[in-house]
Amino acid sequence: MVNNRDWGRKSSSWGTEKRSKGARMTPAVISVILPAYRASSVIATTVSRVRSAMPTAEVEIIVVDDGSGDDTNLAASRAGADKVIKLQENRGKGAAVRAGMLNAVGSHFVYTDVDLAYDPSQIPTLIEALESGADVALGSRRHPHSSEITSAPAIRERGSRIFNQFTRLVLRSSYLDTQCGLKGFTAEAAKAIFTRTKVDGFAFDVEVLHLAEKLNLKTTEVPVILDHIEQTTVRFIPQATRMLWDVLKIRMWSALGRYPDLTPRRG
Repeated sequence: MVNNRDWGRKSSSWGTEKRSKGARMTPAVISVILPAYRASSVIATTVSRVRSAMPTAEVEIIVVDDGSGDDTNLAASRAGADKVIKLQENRGKGAAVRAGMLNAVGSHFVYTDVDLAYDPSQIPTLIEALESGADVALGSRRHPHSSEITSAPAIRERGSRIFNQFTRLVLRSSYLDTQCGLKGFTAEAAKAIFTRTKVDGFAFDVEVLHLAEKLNLKTTEVPVILDHIEQTTVRFIPQATRMLWDVLKIRMWSALGRYPDLTPRRG
């Protein structure tokens, strides 16, 4: 269920967990999950910007190092991340986000890209939507009030539109933008969804939204400001092929009842 309410903008078993020295131990209100791969050069700035974006909020920052092979996890600890989870091998963004979600302790969970293509000052918009009754708040580049500082290359933009059309056809979805890297959840919704996800790669966003629909969770799309930064660690064509295949697998798993207990959570 998609609600396009016009929100205003406001300024484990998955791996080993480490808490950085001196990090805050009190229960957090907002848990921010940052999936990271070979991000040692940017992670300190990212952690600092996320913390600074919500100076009056209790924030838990969780960095999940997706088997980077560099010192991303150490840099995150030095930067003051509250939790650092290191996956022993590179499993994919979906696996990294899942690990963070299942280790978060806040009342509201948000995940965003480590390159901060969506400035963390936009996180409060998601929290406002959640506190107003949504179970899931989705940043959407297709929202009529969204804008861009720097656009993605034309091939990626075209590929994104084709992928969304394919997803809507295969899964009969109503979402116009499944892949925006800024999404928020209530703790209950996050646990309900991420204990069921199977996709480890970039198509995990599609699976998350498919499960939200199956569980009849209330979702709201919010506008975003995109400042695109090209990811040199992502190979476009191989990833696109894997994503299309993963969407077909989601359809198959759903049809075969492979997702446990999808009894709707809301009437």
